[in-house]
Amino acid sequence: MDTIRPIRESELDELIDLLCAVHNPEGHERYRGYMEGDPTWCPSQTPVVVVEGRIVSTLRIWDRWVHLGATPVRMGGIGGVTTHPDYRQRGIATRLMEHAAEYMRDDGYDLGLLFTMIAAGFYRRLGWCCVPLMGFHARLSRPPQPGRSALEVLPFDEGRDLEETVALYQRYNAGRSGSLLRPRPYWDYAPSRVRGVLPTAVVRGPEGLSGYINWERDDDGVEVYEVAYERGPDLEALVQYLLDECAAAEVTQIHGEIPHSHPFVDALVATADADLGLTGDSSMMALPFDLGALIAKAVPEAAESVRELPDDVMCRLLFGESSGRDIEPILRARGISLEAGEARQLEEWFPRREVIFWEPDHF
Repeated sequence: MDTIRPIRESELDELIDLLCAVHNPEGHERYRGYMEGDPTWCPSQTPVVVVEGRIVSTLRIWDRWVHLGATPVRMGGIGGVTTHPDYRQRGIATRLMEHAAEYMRDDGYDLGLLFTMIAAGFYRRLGWCCVPLMGFHARLSRPPQPGRSALEVLPFDEGRDLEETVALYQRYNAGRSGSLLRPRPYWDYAPSRVRGVLPTAVVRGPEGLSGYINWERDDDGVEVYEVAYERGPDLEALVQYLLDECAAAEVTQIHGEIPHSHPFVDALVATADADLGLTGDSSMMALPFDLGALIAKAVPEAAESVRELPDDVMCRLLFGESSGRDIEPILRARGISLEAGEARQLEEWFPRREVIFWEPDHF
């Protein structure tokens, strides 16, 4: 008989050994930091399945706040879903996920989120809904030529730049659907640092820091993780800086989980005369714990009118991944018809938004 309960602090070494055995043999320091280096962590956020005295399965619940549309809501991020290979195909992960959902519901979370690395059907059967996210791929026909910017772009220096970076993040992402709220301590948490929350370079002028970019080389060229800026010239400086870095490294491929409609992508493609490809996936999945209450919190004027719409449709509408107009043919195909006035009202309540869950915040 297996037992599901919170991890005991005396069992952390055993838990970390399981995570390393399944995911990353070199991950001992990383996984320990996820708990000991995160002040928001408590044992109940790491439930484990124990079989005959042995920890065989676990997951982590990250207590965070996310913008649902423009409204901040409390989110439980599910990560590190792990089962020892000898104990798979027994329904253990299913029971563990059900336990996590019950815990979050009882503890007052508004929403669960996860990024699946397996077929989404496993989580869909447990009530989770896909919220597709868009990305971009820019292919340069040749390495870009170095250019000049009127503004100075410098390597990020924590002592000089961190506080202004935090303030710019908060201004730039206020009300941005999908983005996390990052309180000041978040930037110092060990998990945040491991995932690369600090920028690569910043724009600085007479008035201080006015832009930043977070990027890294990978096997496919350059991946852009995050960008923020105050004004158009700051954006232009960041784009030219990145193209200069690509020129120095003879890189011709740039990609990221940023919608193609974002001004950074538009400026990048225009400046480099690049070929733009659209990317994206359905790895982000959401589980509302009380959909009616969530609608009332995010779009109170719609609460009484949309309660009967399917959960997966509502998740897409609430984030703004799809607008009311986008969803109407999907509803029609499912046998749900809207009157003309209802369709107009749905579009007014749920406009399409630029949904971005920045890469350094993935769990």
